[in-house]
Amino acid sequence: MPVKINDIIDSMEKYAPHYLAEDWDNVGLMIGERDREVSRILVALDVNDQVIDEAVDSKADLIITHHPFIFKSIKSVTDESPLGRRIIKLIRNNISVFSAHTNLDASEGGTNATLAKLLKLENIQGLADIIEEENAAMGRIGNLKETVTFEDFVAKVKTVLGVENLSVCGDLTTSVRRVGICTGKGASYMQAAADMGADVFITGDFGYHEGQTAADLGLCVIDGTHYLTEVIVVPVIAGYIADKFKEVEVICSEVDGQTLKIV
Repeated sequence: MPVKINDIIDSMEKYAPHYLAEDWDNVGLMIGERDREVSRILVALDVNDQVIDEAVDSKADLIITHHPFIFKSIKSVTDESPLGRRIIKLIRNNISVFSAHTNLDASEGGTNATLAKLLKLENIQGLADIIEEENAAMGRIGNLKETVTFEDFVAKVKTVLGVENLSVCGDLTTSVRRVGICTGKGASYMQAAADMGADVFITGDFGYHEGQTAADLGLCVIDGTHYLTEVIVVPVIAGYIADKFKEVEVICSEVDGQTLKIV
């Protein structure tokens, strides 16, 4: 029996339930027809021009993203705006888009859970908004197997994220064991991490004033960047869908969507 987009949506709903999304968020099917057959899927963090070209070239029927393709209300779809041009190109090429955002952040197999797993944290808990029966929460906190210096832990995070340089706050000689994380832009969860005993907090989009707050809290912080702390979930989603639907080819985007680079 052919796989339809609605089958993929139902499967993603089990993986990252819609009700876990924040009220302000926009998740679900952004463009497309639920009854359309799908044979090839591209998984990416965002939908930008390069990802659309990649989907067209690979003849993908569906793009699954973490960040919502359509976030704010739009009043028109024309070729006079970047979003309008993207929508037109997707529709012309019969490419649908499905997005799972804060529901994926919170889910048991989402961005935060993935980073916690990659860091090999133990005794993992949620930082906030915990739904115990779903093992769902915003952010995660857990322990390293043994205490290390902040400098050594930064080196480990660089390896996990595949990057040579990271912005950090805190004394590199500090001993750390308890790690709080919130992927993407998560500085608002820094206090929760400190309250739960974190020695170090990992997030993205960390600013100057947040650094002052971290110093006041006595908390070391690593800015893993918004992109790198979340793109780690792309192969996880791809693996999940590929395992559920053997007849569908699932491709991970090779587009580097990092918008801020250290040179």
